Amino acid sequence: MRAIRVAQYGILFLLIGVFAADPVRADWTYTYADDFETDRAQSDSYLHSVIGSEGVTPLPGPYLYYLYGSQGRGLAFVDHKDQPAELSYYFPIDSTQGQRVVKGTLEIDVSFPSTATISQWEPGRLSYKTSSNGMTWSEPVSLSAGHRSLPISSAEGTCYIAFSGTRAVIDNLRVSLYSPAATIYVPGNFTTIQAAIDAAGSGDVIEVSPGTYSGEGNRDIDFRGKAITVRSTSGASSTFIDCQPTSAANLDGHRGFYFHSSEGPASVLSGFTIRHGRIFGAQIPSSTSSWSRSPNHPIGGGIYCEFSSPTIADCIILDCGAEVGGGVGCVGGAPTISNCTIHDCVAGEFGGTLTGGRGAGIGLIGQSGATIVNCTIEDNAAYYDSLGGGLYCWESIVTVAGTRITGNFAPGNLTGGGAYCAGRDTDVTFRNCVFSDNTASAGAGIFAEWKSSFGPASRRTSITVANCTIAQNRLSTTSGSPAGGIQSAAVDIFVNSSIVWNNDGAALSIVDPVLRDPVEYSDIQGGYAGDGNINEDPLFTNPWNEDYHLQSQVGHYNPGSSIWLTAGGHSPCIDTGDPSEPVGEEPPPNGDRINMGAYGGTRQASKGREHFVYHVDGTSGSDGYGGSSRTYAFRTIKRAVDLARNGDTILVWPGVYSLSPADEVTFNRKAITIQSAADAAVIMATKGYAFSFWGAESSQSVVANFVITGCGEGAILCDQGASPTLRNLTIVRNDFGIRAYGGADPGIVNCILWENGTGDLFQCKAQYSCVQQGTVDKNAGNINKDPLFADPDNGDFHLKSKYGRYVAQGDDWVTDSVTSPCIDTGDPDEYPRAELTPNGNRINMGAYGGTPYASLSGWPPR
Repeated sequence: MRAIRVAQYGILFLLIGVFAADPVRADWTYTYADDFETDRAQSDSYLHSVIGSEGVTPLPGPYLYYLYGSQGRGLAFVDHKDQPAELSYYFPIDSTQGQRVVKGTLEIDVSFPSTATISQWEPGRLSYKTSSNGMTWSEPVSLSAGHRSLPISSAEGTCYIAFSGTRAVIDNLRVSLYSPAATIYVPGNFTTIQAAIDAAGSGDVIEVSPGTYSGEGNRDIDFRGKAITVRSTSGASSTFIDCQPTSAANLDGHRGFYFHSSEGPASVLSGFTIRHGRIFGAQIPSSTSSWSRSPNHPIGGGIYCEFSSPTIADCIILDCGAEVGGGVGCVGGAPTISNCTIHDCVAGEFGGTLTGGRGAGIGLIGQSGATIVNCTIEDNAAYYDSLGGGLYCWESIVTVAGTRITGNFAPGNLTGGGAYCAGRDTDVTFRNCVFSDNTASAGAGIFAEWKSSFGPASRRTSITVANCTIAQNRLSTTSGSPAGGIQSAAVDIFVNSSIVWNNDGAALSIVDPVLRDPVEYSDIQGGYAGDGNINEDPLFTNPWNEDYHLQSQVGHYNPGSSIWLTAGGHSPCIDTGDPSEPVGEEPPPNGDRINMGAYGGTRQASKGREHFVYHVDGTSGSDGYGGSSRTYAFRTIKRAVDLARNGDTILVWPGVYSLSPADEVTFNRKAITIQSAADAAVIMATKGYAFSFWGAESSQSVVANFVITGCGEGAILCDQGASPTLRNLTIVRNDFGIRAYGGADPGIVNCILWENGTGDLFQCKAQYSCVQQGTVDKNAGNINKDPLFADPDNGDFHLKSKYGRYVAQGDDWVTDSVTSPCIDTGDPDEYPRAELTPNGNRINMGAYGGTPYASLSGWPPR
């Protein structure tokens, strides 16, 4: 498995109508403030971890909660198994400034308190990262305690910031933004776009009215290195740059824009259709080390970036051509190309001979570092013996995200219909992309190769295909058994959480990969060995009309109507992607697991079956209720289990639950969690077992934080290969503790088994637990010392502590003359989570470990 580059890039799919740009004003300012005294962070942030409540045992997963202190209320971050809690904003919240520079600061108070609910024995941490577009992110920056002023800016009108951390508290968030400089109008102030650029200063905005702009001053447009924004007032559909070339005979070619003066991201081009660009010639210098900058290089028929890194947004590049990069060509620069459409462009046959083109849509060579986001590259045509119908990447580091690459082809042999990637140090990441209906003689979707002639093997081509859909690509020949989906040779390739389906020939041909398992958690037609791979019809909603969303009985997004629909089928690719990847912006219910395919991790991800939280209260509940809250809780656990589905959680509120044989809790193969909601509930089954597992349940079937006592046959029975997780249980005074038969292998951790009549464990083993009877494996962290219950004869199984023990009867804390050996002796890799401090930075054994009702430990920790 290979880590995927996700820290730098998060894909933001904007549904139609989400943002409406405000008119640009030179004197525009914006402020925002939140002291967290209200709950507005939940609605104002666009992405956040679960926001919980103090005093309630948290659900598995990172979370935020409001913490009261001497200075008022702040927002606390708590991790789960080293996965930090997250909080992300974009500013302005309600509108954007459009495509122009916005600058300002975000001020915030940061603290790392050591209180009853937050421990700092393992120091807390908080970091932030910023983005100007919600897609390309900075490296995370750590924050220390104190009042912090963070610079934020955007060349596109909206500033994004994401916080991530644990055991940290933020307060008094304040944002101040402004938009500098002036606005120049074409044709109001200048008759040509070039004249307006020549007069502009750094930070200025040039606004171009609708119309067709052609001739000198409106083609071969040069930003001259200026950090300015050139944008149309009405968008690409009504504002045209017509390059008007003549013919190859006199080599009189023209393109739309030429960036060659080290322009950076603050040089912004937005909202134009660039058409009819042609650059003639076929000679490309072999090395960038001796490169002479020139507009005559046959690169970039519509836009050429030469050692420059502008922002190109919301443009259409139409009917343009060059030898490399018919639509857009780049040498040595790192442009960001977002929300653009490149179509009907051509590569090749521009040198007077039958030359093969490279990258009819986009061509990147010479250590380019482009980012291509939310674009469409379609219906572009290479020529005979060409490379890359849609995209060509040679010796470059490229990220392509949220992009459709479709319908690209060539009249002759073409290697890599959608994309061709090769060369020394080439590193290309495709994320959330669709490759469809491309045609080639090999690698109709993606072709990647490495040859010894490229250079040292240590610098071979690297390709990552993450959450992509590669479907319905066609082969122009079957000679040599090419692959219609992905074809690679001697490349460091990794395919993850992707779908490769209904392509001509083999779905994949991966020869001589670097990784042992180059494909994981993907749906590959015909099958492919690797963790989590499947071979099942992905159930696209309408592939013949290029809709590759996944059918869902709960809801799938319809791009034509921008509404959510339901289907009769439910795709096997939903909630089956790489479990180590975050679900990102997938709408709930999302199963807490990313989908396979191009929309996994995005706002358009098809919905999984909802993971519900059911409540059980034996005192005030009723099985006639819906179980949605404590107020409407069920009376019995069995009722909740009967309704629960995989991924659901059942919270059992304090009380004594006496189970009849009919009420015995059987999991029935369900991957659900049953845990106490607050102070541990007590489960009794005088004529049987409290919990039974009969159906090969996995570790995803969890029982946690209960006292199990008085069971006539035993506390828990596992049979027929069942391997549930049994965590933080106090199993005391039963006929037997835990029995395992038929190859069952329960994961028993942080438990106490004491004073059980005929034994504690049968054919199973515990870790970091207190076990009275049998052979105790101390190498697994187990002990067999008296756990020192507070008052077992009266049903109080809290652990005695010199430093503090909870008493439920009076909702109070008391101290004892001794301290239980089960305090701070649970699994050292499991953080004590909600245990109050001092908690020794290690979870307790028994039913109360990891909850706000755990007994306290010494300070400093033992």
